[in-house]
Amino acid sequence: MTFVLDAATTVNVRSDGRYQVAVDERFWNGDHAFGGWTAAVTVAAWQAEQACRGELVTQNIQFHAAIKGPEVLVETTLVERRRSVDFWHVAVLAPSREHRVLAAATLVAGQRRDSEIGFERRSASYRPQKDSFRLQRQPVSPSWFDHYEIYLAIGRPFAVNESPHSVTYVRESDGRALDAKALTAMLDTPMPRTFFCGERLPFSSTVAMSTHIYASDAELATAGDGFITLDVDCQTIRHRILNQESRAYR
Repeated sequence: MTFVLDAATTVNVRSDGRYQVAVDERFWNGDHAFGGWTAAVTVAAWQAEQACRGELVTQNIQFHAAIKGPEVLVETTLVERRRSVDFWHVAVLAPSREHRVLAAATLVAGQRRDSEIGFERRSASYRPQKDSFRLQRQPVSPSWFDHYEIYLAIGRPFAVNESPHSVTYVRESDGRALDAKALTAMLDTPMPRTFFCGERLPFSSTVAMSTHIYASDAELATAGDGFITLDVDCQTIRHRILNQESRAYR
Protein backbone atom coordinates (compact mmCIF):
# COMPACT_ATOMS: atom_id res chain seq x y z
CA MET A 1 0.00 0.00 0.00
CA THR A 2 1.24 3.46 -0.88
CA PHE A 3 0.22 5.99 1.73
CA VAL A 4 -0.98 9.44 0.71
CA LEU A 5 1.95 11.33 2.21
CA ASP A 6 4.50 9.10 0.46
CA ALA A 7 2.72 9.41 -2.88
CA ALA A 8 2.51 13.18 -2.48
CA THR A 9 6.22 13.54 -1.66
CA THR A 10 7.62 11.25 -4.37
CA VAL A 11 10.87 12.73 -5.71
CA ASN A 12 11.88 11.92 -9.28
CA VAL A 13 15.58 12.19 -10.10
CA ARG A 14 16.45 14.81 -12.73
CA SER A 15 20.23 14.86 -12.19
CA ASP A 16 22.69 14.59 -9.34
CA GLY A 17 21.21 16.46 -6.41
CA ARG A 18 18.17 17.68 -8.34
CA TYR A 19 14.66 16.24 -8.24
CA GLN A 20 11.26 16.95 -9.73
CA VAL A 21 8.19 16.76 -7.47
CA ALA A 22 4.54 17.05 -8.49
CA VAL A 23 2.55 19.41 -6.27
CA ASP A 24 -0.26 17.23 -4.93
CA GLU A 25 -3.54 19.12 -4.50
CA ARG A 26 -4.50 16.81 -1.64
CA PHE A 27 -2.03 18.93 0.33
CA TRP A 28 -3.34 22.27 -0.88
CA ASN A 29 -3.74 25.21 1.51
CA GLY A 30 -6.28 27.42 -0.22
CA ASP A 31 -4.66 28.28 -3.55
CA HIS A 32 -1.15 27.06 -2.76
CA ALA A 33 0.78 24.17 -1.26
CA PHE A 34 0.60 23.38 2.46
CA GLY A 35 3.78 24.34 4.31
CA GLY A 36 3.86 20.96 6.02
CA TRP A 37 3.95 19.28 2.60
CA THR A 38 6.87 21.49 1.56
CA ALA A 39 8.74 20.58 4.74
CA ALA A 40 8.14 16.88 4.10
CA VAL A 41 9.36 17.21 0.50
CA THR A 42 12.73 18.55 1.65
CA VAL A 43 13.07 15.53 3.94
CA ALA A 44 12.13 13.16 1.11
CA ALA A 45 14.78 14.72 -1.15
CA TRP A 46 17.43 14.39 1.55
CA GLN A 47 16.47 10.76 2.13
CA ALA A 48 16.83 10.08 -1.62
CA GLU A 49 20.47 11.14 -1.61
CA GLN A 50 23.06 8.35 -1.72
CA ALA A 51 25.13 10.31 0.78
CA CYS A 52 22.21 10.45 3.24
CA ARG A 53 23.16 8.97 6.58
CA GLY A 54 22.00 9.16 10.18
CA GLU A 55 18.65 10.41 11.43
CA LEU A 56 16.98 13.78 11.05
CA VAL A 57 17.72 15.92 14.10
CA THR A 58 16.81 19.45 13.03
CA GLN A 59 15.06 21.07 10.10
CA ASN A 60 14.92 24.85 9.66
CA ILE A 61 12.84 25.94 6.70
CA GLN A 62 11.93 29.37 5.32
CA PHE A 63 8.96 29.84 3.00
CA HIS A 64 9.93 32.54 0.50
CA ALA A 65 6.85 32.42 -1.74
CA ALA A 66 3.64 30.47 -2.21
CA ILE A 67 3.95 27.27 -4.26
CA LYS A 68 1.15 27.34 -6.82
CA GLY A 69 2.43 25.53 -9.91
CA PRO A 70 1.90 21.88 -10.85
CA GLU A 71 5.47 20.91 -9.97
CA VAL A 72 8.65 22.09 -8.29
CA LEU A 73 12.34 21.31 -8.52
CA VAL A 74 14.28 20.39 -5.41
CA GLU A 75 18.05 20.77 -5.09
CA THR A 76 20.07 19.13 -2.30
CA THR A 77 23.60 20.08 -1.24
CA LEU A 78 25.77 18.45 1.40
CA VAL A 79 27.25 21.55 3.03
CA GLU A 80 29.41 19.95 5.74
CA ARG A 81 30.15 16.42 6.88
CA ARG A 82 31.54 15.78 10.33
CA ARG A 83 32.31 12.51 12.05
CA SER A 84 28.73 11.93 13.20
CA VAL A 85 26.77 14.99 11.99
CA ASP A 86 25.90 16.17 8.47
CA PHE A 87 24.59 19.58 7.37
CA TRP A 88 22.43 19.74 4.24
CA HIS A 89 20.85 22.58 2.30
CA VAL A 90 17.66 21.79 0.38
CA ALA A 91 16.07 24.37 -1.93
CA VAL A 92 12.60 24.17 -3.48
CA LEU A 93 12.62 25.95 -6.84
CA ALA A 94 10.08 27.09 -9.40
CA PRO A 95 10.61 25.05 -12.60
CA SER A 96 11.14 28.18 -14.69
CA ARG A 97 14.20 29.46 -16.45
CA GLU A 98 15.02 31.68 -13.47
CA HIS A 99 14.58 28.83 -10.95
CA ARG A 100 13.19 31.16 -8.31
CA VAL A 101 13.70 29.86 -4.76
CA LEU A 102 10.29 29.21 -3.20
CA ALA A 103 11.52 27.63 0.04
CA ALA A 104 14.88 26.75 1.53
CA ALA A 105 15.72 24.38 4.36
CA THR A 106 18.75 23.46 6.40
CA LEU A 107 18.71 19.87 7.65
CA VAL A 108 20.98 18.51 10.34
CA ALA A 109 21.32 14.72 10.45
CA GLY A 110 23.18 12.80 13.08
CA GLN A 111 23.97 9.40 14.45
CA ARG A 112 22.24 9.23 17.83
CA ARG A 113 24.27 7.93 20.72
CA ASP A 114 23.30 6.89 24.23
CA SER A 115 24.38 9.00 27.18
CA GLU A 116 24.35 8.61 30.94
CA ILE A 117 22.92 12.12 31.25
CA GLY A 118 19.21 12.48 30.50
CA PHE A 119 16.25 14.73 31.24
CA GLU A 120 12.76 14.94 29.80
CA ARG A 121 10.00 17.39 30.68
CA ARG A 122 6.83 15.33 30.78
CA SER A 123 3.59 16.43 29.23
CA ALA A 124 0.71 17.55 31.40
CA SER A 125 -2.51 15.58 31.78
CA TYR A 126 -5.16 16.40 29.22
CA ARG A 127 -8.70 15.38 28.42
CA PRO A 128 -8.53 11.94 26.70
CA GLN A 129 -8.80 11.80 22.93
CA LYS A 130 -12.08 9.88 23.13
CA ASP A 131 -13.62 12.77 25.10
CA SER A 132 -12.22 15.49 22.84
CA PHE A 133 -13.94 17.37 20.00
CA ARG A 134 -13.32 16.11 16.45
CA LEU A 135 -12.42 18.98 14.13
CA GLN A 136 -14.21 18.49 10.82
CA ARG A 137 -13.40 20.11 7.52
CA GLN A 138 -15.42 23.26 6.84
CA PRO A 139 -15.95 25.13 3.53
CA VAL A 140 -12.98 27.40 4.35
CA SER A 141 -10.75 24.53 5.51
CA PRO A 142 -7.69 23.58 3.41
CA SER A 143 -7.70 20.31 1.47
CA TRP A 144 -4.88 18.84 3.59
CA PHE A 145 -7.35 18.76 6.49
CA ASP A 146 -8.86 15.59 5.00
CA HIS A 147 -5.56 13.78 5.45
CA TYR A 148 -5.57 14.09 9.24
CA GLU A 149 -7.77 13.12 12.14
CA ILE A 150 -7.62 16.00 14.60
CA TYR A 151 -9.29 16.15 18.01
CA LEU A 152 -9.27 19.31 20.11
CA ALA A 153 -8.74 18.72 23.84
CA ILE A 154 -7.93 22.25 25.05
CA GLY A 155 -8.72 25.63 23.51
CA ARG A 156 -11.71 27.19 21.79
CA PRO A 157 -10.97 28.55 18.31
CA PHE A 158 -12.56 31.77 17.05
CA ALA A 159 -13.05 33.02 20.60
CA VAL A 160 -11.13 35.09 23.13
CA ASN A 161 -9.34 32.55 25.32
CA GLU A 162 -7.36 33.31 28.46
CA SER A 163 -4.25 32.44 26.43
CA PRO A 164 -3.59 31.11 22.90
CA HIS A 165 -2.82 27.65 24.31
CA SER A 166 -4.37 24.58 22.68
CA VAL A 167 -3.89 20.83 22.71
CA THR A 168 -4.84 18.49 19.88
CA TYR A 169 -4.56 14.80 19.14
CA VAL A 170 -3.43 14.19 15.55
CA ARG A 171 -2.78 11.23 13.26
CA GLU A 172 -2.81 10.52 9.54
CA SER A 173 -6.23 9.30 8.45
CA ASP A 174 -4.94 6.53 6.15
CA GLY A 175 -3.10 4.64 8.90
CA ARG A 176 0.45 5.64 7.98
CA ALA A 177 2.87 5.13 10.87
CA LEU A 178 4.74 8.09 12.30
CA ASP A 179 8.27 8.86 11.17
CA ALA A 180 10.47 11.94 10.84
CA LYS A 181 9.06 12.99 7.46
CA ALA A 182 5.49 12.69 8.69
CA LEU A 183 6.29 14.63 11.85
CA THR A 184 7.71 17.62 9.94
CA ALA A 185 4.40 17.91 8.10
CA MET A 186 2.21 17.25 11.12
CA LEU A 187 3.83 20.02 13.13
CA ASP A 188 2.37 22.57 10.70
CA THR A 189 -1.22 21.41 11.28
CA PRO A 190 -2.10 23.49 14.39
CA MET A 191 -4.19 26.60 13.78
CA PRO A 192 -2.47 30.00 14.05
CA ARG A 193 -2.54 31.33 17.61
CA THR A 194 -4.58 34.34 16.48
CA PHE A 195 -7.53 31.94 16.04
CA PHE A 196 -7.64 31.67 19.85
CA CYS A 197 -7.49 35.43 20.47
CA GLY A 198 -10.61 36.73 18.75
CA GLU A 199 -13.85 35.91 16.99
CA ARG A 200 -12.70 36.92 13.49
CA LEU A 201 -10.79 34.65 11.10
CA PRO A 202 -7.47 36.45 10.58
CA PHE A 203 -5.56 34.81 7.75
CA SER A 204 -1.85 34.34 8.20
CA SER A 205 1.07 32.49 6.69
CA THR A 206 4.12 30.69 8.05
CA VAL A 207 7.39 32.37 7.04
CA ALA A 208 9.78 30.13 8.98
CA MET A 209 9.52 26.86 10.88
CA SER A 210 12.07 24.97 12.97
CA THR A 211 11.61 21.32 13.89
CA HIS A 212 13.78 19.55 16.44
CA ILE A 213 13.40 15.79 16.86
CA TYR A 214 14.69 14.38 20.13
CA ALA A 215 13.37 10.86 19.65
CA SER A 216 15.26 8.28 17.61
CA ASP A 217 13.68 6.77 14.52
CA ALA A 218 13.05 3.61 16.54
CA GLU A 219 11.30 5.60 19.26
CA LEU A 220 9.16 7.43 16.69
CA ALA A 221 8.15 4.07 15.24
CA THR A 222 6.70 2.98 18.58
CA ALA A 223 3.93 5.57 18.06
CA GLY A 224 2.73 3.46 15.13
CA ASP A 225 -0.37 4.87 13.47
CA GLY A 226 -1.80 6.13 16.75
CA PHE A 227 -2.46 9.69 17.83
CA ILE A 228 0.28 12.02 18.95
CA THR A 229 -0.38 14.96 21.24
CA LEU A 230 0.44 18.48 20.07
CA ASP A 231 0.67 20.99 22.90
CA VAL A 232 0.75 24.38 21.19
CA ASP A 233 1.36 27.79 22.77
CA CYS A 234 2.56 31.28 21.97
CA GLN A 235 4.87 33.73 23.73
CA THR A 236 3.93 36.90 21.87
CA ILE A 237 1.70 38.41 19.19
CA ARG A 238 2.92 41.85 18.22
CA HIS A 239 3.23 44.03 15.10
CA ARG A 240 1.30 41.43 13.06
CA ILE A 241 3.95 38.82 13.88
CA LEU A 242 3.54 35.87 16.20
CA ASN A 243 5.52 32.90 17.37
CA GLN A 244 4.05 29.45 17.72
CA GLU A 245 5.59 26.64 19.73
CA SER A 246 4.42 23.05 19.32
CA ARG A 247 5.55 20.19 21.51
CA ALA A 248 4.78 16.70 20.25
CA TYR A 249 4.32 13.77 22.63
CA ARG A 250 3.44 10.13 22.18
